[in-house]
Amino acid sequence: MFEKTGKYHRVPVGFGPAPSPRQDPKGERFDWSQAKTTTVGVVVEASVASIQALLPEGYEATASSNGKGTVLFEVMELRNLPWLAGRGYNTWGIYLNDVVCHRVSPPVKASYMSVLFESFTDPITTGREELGFCKLWAELPDGEVREKGRTHTASWLGFEFLRLELDGLKEHDPATAPGRKPESRIFTHPTKDGILHHRYVPSVGEPGKHDASYATFCPPPPGEAPVSYYAAPYASPDPCKPKEPTTFADGKGAKLEIKKGTFEQLPTLHNVVDGLAALQLGNVLEVAVQKFNGASDLKSNHRIEK
Repeated sequence: MFEKTGKYHRVPVGFGPAPSPRQDPKGERFDWSQAKTTTVGVVVEASVASIQALLPEGYEATASSNGKGTVLFEVMELRNLPWLAGRGYNTWGIYLNDVVCHRVSPPVKASYMSVLFESFTDPITTGREELGFCKLWAELPDGEVREKGRTHTASWLGFEFLRLELDGLKEHDPATAPGRKPESRIFTHPTKDGILHHRYVPSVGEPGKHDASYATFCPPPPGEAPVSYYAAPYASPDPCKPKEPTTFADGKGAKLEIKKGTFEQLPTLHNVVDGLAALQLGNVLEVAVQKFNGASDLKSNHRIEK
Protein backbone atom coordinates (compact mmCIF):
# COMPACT_ATOMS: atom_id res chain seq x y z
CA MET A 1 0.00 0.00 0.00
CA PHE A 2 1.25 3.47 -0.86
CA GLU A 3 0.55 4.70 2.70
CA LYS A 4 3.31 2.43 4.03
CA THR A 5 6.21 3.29 1.70
CA GLY A 6 7.65 6.03 3.91
CA LYS A 7 7.84 8.31 0.86
CA TYR A 8 5.85 11.33 -0.28
CA HIS A 9 2.69 10.56 -2.24
CA ARG A 10 0.24 13.04 -3.72
CA VAL A 11 -2.72 12.76 -6.04
CA PRO A 12 -2.95 11.02 -8.41
CA VAL A 13 -1.89 8.25 -6.02
CA GLY A 14 -1.88 5.43 -8.57
CA PHE A 15 1.48 6.44 -10.06
CA GLY A 16 3.81 5.74 -7.16
CA PRO A 17 5.91 8.16 -5.05
CA ALA A 18 5.53 11.73 -6.29
CA PRO A 19 8.29 14.08 -7.50
CA SER A 20 8.91 16.55 -4.70
CA PRO A 21 11.32 19.19 -3.39
CA ARG A 22 11.85 16.78 -0.49
CA GLN A 23 12.70 13.59 -2.39
CA ASP A 24 14.63 12.87 -5.59
CA PRO A 25 13.66 10.10 -8.03
CA LYS A 26 15.35 7.58 -5.71
CA GLY A 27 13.44 8.81 -2.68
CA GLU A 28 16.45 10.56 -1.15
CA ARG A 29 16.92 14.26 -0.27
CA PHE A 30 18.34 16.64 -2.85
CA ASP A 31 21.55 18.61 -2.39
CA TRP A 32 20.43 22.24 -2.16
CA SER A 33 23.90 23.76 -1.63
CA GLN A 34 24.19 25.05 -5.21
CA ALA A 35 20.85 26.82 -5.25
CA LYS A 36 20.80 30.62 -5.35
CA THR A 37 18.43 32.75 -3.29
CA THR A 38 17.71 36.49 -3.34
CA THR A 39 15.40 37.95 -0.70
CA VAL A 40 13.90 41.43 -0.72
CA GLY A 41 12.39 42.03 2.70
CA VAL A 42 10.60 44.98 4.26
CA VAL A 43 9.40 44.98 7.88
CA VAL A 44 6.79 47.54 8.82
CA GLU A 45 4.82 48.33 11.96
CA ALA A 46 1.09 47.58 11.98
CA SER A 47 -1.67 47.86 14.53
CA VAL A 48 -2.08 44.72 16.62
CA ALA A 49 -5.83 44.72 15.96
CA SER A 50 -5.39 44.70 12.17
CA ILE A 51 -2.94 41.79 12.44
CA GLN A 52 -5.27 39.88 14.77
CA ALA A 53 -8.03 40.17 12.17
CA LEU A 54 -6.02 37.93 9.82
CA LEU A 55 -5.41 35.15 12.36
CA PRO A 56 -7.48 32.00 12.96
CA GLU A 57 -8.76 31.05 16.39
CA GLY A 58 -6.06 30.18 18.91
CA TYR A 59 -3.43 32.60 17.61
CA GLU A 60 -2.64 35.93 19.30
CA ALA A 61 -0.99 38.97 17.73
CA THR A 62 1.36 40.75 20.15
CA ALA A 63 3.27 44.02 20.09
CA SER A 64 6.97 44.12 19.28
CA SER A 65 7.69 47.78 18.50
CA ASN A 66 6.31 50.85 20.28
CA GLY A 67 3.14 49.01 21.22
CA LYS A 68 2.58 47.85 17.65
CA GLY A 69 2.97 44.58 15.82
CA THR A 70 5.07 44.14 12.69
CA VAL A 71 4.58 42.57 9.28
CA LEU A 72 7.24 41.20 6.93
CA PHE A 73 6.68 41.55 3.18
CA GLU A 74 9.30 39.34 1.55
CA VAL A 75 9.96 38.69 -2.12
CA MET A 76 12.16 35.69 -2.84
CA GLU A 77 13.83 34.77 -6.12
CA LEU A 78 14.89 31.11 -6.16
CA ARG A 79 17.27 29.86 -8.83
CA ASN A 80 19.12 26.66 -9.80
CA LEU A 81 16.83 24.48 -7.71
CA PRO A 82 17.80 20.79 -7.72
CA TRP A 83 14.23 19.46 -7.62
CA LEU A 84 13.40 21.47 -10.76
CA ALA A 85 16.57 20.32 -12.56
CA GLY A 86 18.14 23.78 -12.31
CA ARG A 87 15.06 25.90 -12.92
CA GLY A 88 13.59 28.46 -10.52
CA TYR A 89 10.63 30.66 -9.65
CA ASN A 90 9.62 33.66 -7.51
CA THR A 91 7.59 34.00 -4.30
CA TRP A 92 6.06 36.81 -2.23
CA GLY A 93 5.25 35.99 1.38
CA ILE A 94 3.47 38.09 4.00
CA TYR A 95 4.41 37.11 7.57
CA LEU A 96 2.78 38.41 10.74
CA ASN A 97 5.53 38.71 13.34
CA ASP A 98 5.34 38.02 17.09
CA VAL A 99 2.31 35.78 16.87
CA VAL A 100 1.69 33.37 19.75
CA CYS A 101 0.03 30.02 19.09
CA HIS A 102 -2.10 29.06 22.11
CA ARG A 103 -3.42 25.90 20.48
CA VAL A 104 -0.43 24.02 21.94
CA SER A 105 1.22 23.85 25.36
CA PRO A 106 3.58 25.49 25.97
CA PRO A 107 2.59 28.25 23.52
CA VAL A 108 4.84 28.87 20.52
CA LYS A 109 5.86 32.38 19.43
CA ALA A 110 7.12 32.95 15.88
CA SER A 111 6.24 34.64 12.59
CA TYR A 112 2.91 33.50 11.16
CA MET A 113 2.68 32.86 7.41
CA SER A 114 -0.55 34.58 6.37
CA VAL A 115 -0.18 33.93 2.62
CA LEU A 116 2.57 32.90 0.20
CA PHE A 117 2.15 33.84 -3.45
CA GLU A 118 4.19 31.82 -5.94
CA SER A 119 4.73 32.14 -9.68
CA PHE A 120 4.84 28.42 -10.52
CA THR A 121 2.24 25.68 -10.06
CA ASP A 122 4.49 22.78 -9.00
CA PRO A 123 5.80 24.32 -5.74
CA ILE A 124 2.24 25.39 -4.94
CA THR A 125 0.82 21.87 -5.20
CA THR A 126 3.74 20.21 -3.41
CA GLY A 127 3.83 22.87 -0.69
CA ARG A 128 0.09 22.82 -0.03
CA GLU A 129 -0.09 19.04 0.20
CA GLU A 130 3.24 18.18 1.86
CA LEU A 131 3.81 21.25 4.05
CA GLY A 132 0.24 22.48 4.43
CA PHE A 133 1.32 26.00 3.48
CA CYS A 134 -1.20 28.59 2.25
CA LYS A 135 0.24 28.99 -1.24
CA LEU A 136 -1.59 30.86 -3.99
CA TRP A 137 -0.67 31.56 -7.60
CA ALA A 138 0.19 35.04 -8.84
CA GLU A 139 2.19 36.57 -11.66
CA LEU A 140 5.52 37.49 -10.04
CA PRO A 141 7.90 38.71 -12.73
CA ASP A 142 11.60 39.01 -11.99
CA GLY A 143 12.34 42.26 -10.18
CA GLU A 144 13.08 45.34 -12.25
CA VAL A 145 16.61 46.17 -11.06
CA ARG A 146 17.99 49.70 -11.35
CA GLU A 147 21.38 51.12 -10.35
CA LYS A 148 20.23 51.95 -6.81
CA GLY A 149 16.77 50.46 -6.68
CA ARG A 150 14.41 47.70 -7.67
CA THR A 151 10.68 47.15 -8.19
CA HIS A 152 8.65 44.00 -7.58
CA THR A 153 5.01 43.40 -8.46
CA ALA A 154 2.32 40.77 -7.98
CA SER A 155 -0.68 40.51 -10.28
CA TRP A 156 -3.45 38.15 -11.36
CA LEU A 157 -4.06 37.93 -15.11
CA GLY A 158 -2.89 41.48 -15.62
CA PHE A 159 -4.41 43.13 -12.51
CA GLU A 160 -1.58 44.35 -10.26
CA PHE A 161 -2.40 44.12 -6.55
CA LEU A 162 1.04 44.43 -4.93
CA ARG A 163 3.92 46.74 -5.79
CA LEU A 164 7.13 47.23 -3.82
CA GLU A 165 9.59 49.95 -4.88
CA LEU A 166 13.01 50.35 -3.25
CA ASP A 167 15.24 53.35 -3.94
CA GLY A 168 18.57 54.63 -2.69
CA LEU A 169 19.98 51.14 -2.16
CA LYS A 170 23.59 51.03 -1.01
CA GLU A 171 25.72 47.91 -0.86
CA HIS A 172 27.02 47.05 2.62
CA ASP A 173 29.34 44.51 4.17
CA PRO A 174 27.46 41.16 4.14
CA ALA A 175 28.69 40.61 7.70
CA THR A 176 26.32 43.42 8.79
CA ALA A 177 23.28 41.92 7.06
CA PRO A 178 20.26 41.22 9.28
CA GLY A 179 20.40 37.62 8.08
CA ARG A 180 23.75 37.32 9.83
CA LYS A 181 22.73 39.38 12.86
CA PRO A 182 19.28 38.00 13.73
CA GLU A 183 19.68 38.98 17.37
CA SER A 184 19.54 42.65 16.32
CA ARG A 185 15.88 42.27 15.35
CA ILE A 186 13.38 43.34 18.00
CA PHE A 187 10.65 41.32 16.27
CA THR A 188 10.35 37.68 15.33
CA HIS A 189 11.48 36.67 11.85
CA PRO A 190 11.13 33.40 9.90
CA THR A 191 14.93 32.96 9.75
CA LYS A 192 15.35 33.76 13.46
CA ASP A 193 12.30 32.29 15.21
CA GLY A 194 10.71 30.02 12.61
CA ILE A 195 7.33 29.95 10.88
CA LEU A 196 3.92 29.29 12.39
CA HIS A 197 1.13 28.26 10.07
CA HIS A 198 -2.34 26.76 10.25
CA ARG A 199 -3.07 23.83 7.97
CA TYR A 200 -6.65 23.57 6.83
CA VAL A 201 -8.17 20.99 4.45
CA PRO A 202 -11.93 21.19 3.79
CA SER A 203 -14.02 18.04 3.73
CA VAL A 204 -15.32 16.88 0.36
CA GLY A 205 -19.02 17.60 -0.10
CA GLU A 206 -19.47 18.99 3.42
CA PRO A 207 -19.15 22.79 3.43
CA GLY A 208 -17.91 24.17 6.74
CA LYS A 209 -16.34 20.88 7.83
CA HIS A 210 -12.68 19.93 7.58
CA ASP A 211 -10.47 16.87 7.22
CA ALA A 212 -7.51 18.70 8.78
CA SER A 213 -7.22 21.85 10.91
CA TYR A 214 -4.11 22.22 13.07
CA ALA A 215 -1.03 24.32 13.81
CA THR A 216 2.35 23.62 12.21
CA PHE A 217 5.81 25.00 12.92
CA CYS A 218 8.91 25.22 10.76
CA PRO A 219 12.02 25.92 12.86
CA PRO A 220 14.58 28.47 11.64
CA PRO A 221 17.52 27.16 9.62
CA PRO A 222 20.52 26.17 11.76
CA GLY A 223 23.74 28.16 11.81
CA GLU A 224 24.62 31.55 10.38
CA ALA A 225 22.91 32.57 7.15
CA PRO A 226 25.38 32.37 4.21
CA VAL A 227 24.76 35.94 3.02
CA SER A 228 27.02 36.86 0.08
CA TYR A 229 25.46 40.25 -0.81
CA TYR A 230 23.58 42.86 1.18
CA ALA A 231 22.07 46.21 0.22
CA ALA A 232 19.81 48.64 2.08
CA PRO A 233 18.73 52.28 1.65
CA TYR A 234 20.06 53.32 5.05
CA ALA A 235 23.63 54.10 6.07
CA SER A 236 25.90 52.20 8.45
CA PRO A 237 26.39 51.41 11.33
CA ASP A 238 22.78 50.17 11.31
CA PRO A 239 22.10 49.76 7.59
CA CYS A 240 18.87 47.85 8.12
CA LYS A 241 17.27 50.52 10.30
CA PRO A 242 16.21 54.07 9.35
CA LYS A 243 17.65 56.73 11.67
CA GLU A 244 14.35 58.61 11.62
CA PRO A 245 10.83 57.18 11.49
CA THR A 246 9.75 56.64 7.90
CA THR A 247 6.57 55.25 6.38
CA PHE A 248 5.65 53.92 2.95
CA ALA A 249 3.87 57.23 2.35
CA ASP A 250 7.15 59.10 2.86
CA GLY A 251 8.72 57.25 -0.07
CA LYS A 252 12.11 57.24 1.69
CA GLY A 253 13.78 54.00 0.73
CA ALA A 254 10.65 51.91 0.36
CA LYS A 255 7.15 52.26 -1.03
CA LEU A 256 4.51 49.51 -0.87
CA GLU A 257 1.14 49.61 -2.58
CA ILE A 258 -1.67 47.14 -1.89
CA LYS A 259 -4.45 47.62 -4.43
CA LYS A 260 -7.88 46.18 -3.72
CA GLY A 261 -9.72 44.64 -6.64
CA THR A 262 -13.33 43.88 -7.46
CA PHE A 263 -14.66 40.37 -7.95
CA GLU A 264 -14.37 40.93 -11.70
CA GLN A 265 -10.69 41.93 -11.34
CA LEU A 266 -9.66 39.34 -8.73
CA PRO A 267 -12.34 36.64 -8.74
CA THR A 268 -10.25 34.15 -6.70
CA LEU A 269 -8.06 36.51 -4.67
CA HIS A 270 -10.23 39.52 -3.77
CA ASN A 271 -10.81 38.32 -0.19
CA VAL A 272 -7.07 37.88 0.44
CA VAL A 273 -6.08 41.22 -1.07
CA ASP A 274 -8.88 42.98 0.82
CA GLY A 275 -7.50 41.53 4.06
CA LEU A 276 -3.96 42.66 3.29
CA ALA A 277 -5.19 46.13 2.35
CA ALA A 278 -6.92 46.40 5.75
CA LEU A 279 -3.59 46.15 7.60
CA GLN A 280 -2.97 49.47 9.32
CA LEU A 281 0.68 49.97 8.39
CA GLY A 282 3.05 52.46 10.03
CA ASN A 283 6.80 53.01 10.34
CA VAL A 284 9.25 50.99 8.25
CA LEU A 285 11.71 49.17 10.53
CA GLU A 286 13.85 47.22 8.08
CA VAL A 287 14.64 47.12 4.36
CA ALA A 288 17.10 44.51 3.16
CA VAL A 289 18.15 42.96 -0.14
CA GLN A 290 20.19 39.83 0.56
CA LYS A 291 21.67 37.09 -1.61
CA PHE A 292 22.35 33.64 -0.21
CA ASN A 293 24.12 30.53 -1.38
CA GLY A 294 21.83 27.54 -0.99
CA ALA A 295 18.16 27.11 -0.11
CA SER A 296 15.98 24.83 2.02
CA ASP A 297 13.46 22.08 1.28
CA LEU A 298 11.60 23.01 4.52
CA LYS A 299 11.31 19.34 5.41
CA SER A 300 11.62 20.24 9.10
CA ASN A 301 8.12 21.78 9.02
CA HIS A 302 5.91 19.65 11.26
CA ARG A 303 2.57 19.41 13.00
CA ILE A 304 2.63 20.72 16.58
CA GLU A 305 -1.06 20.47 17.41
CA LYS A 306 -2.11 16.89 18.05
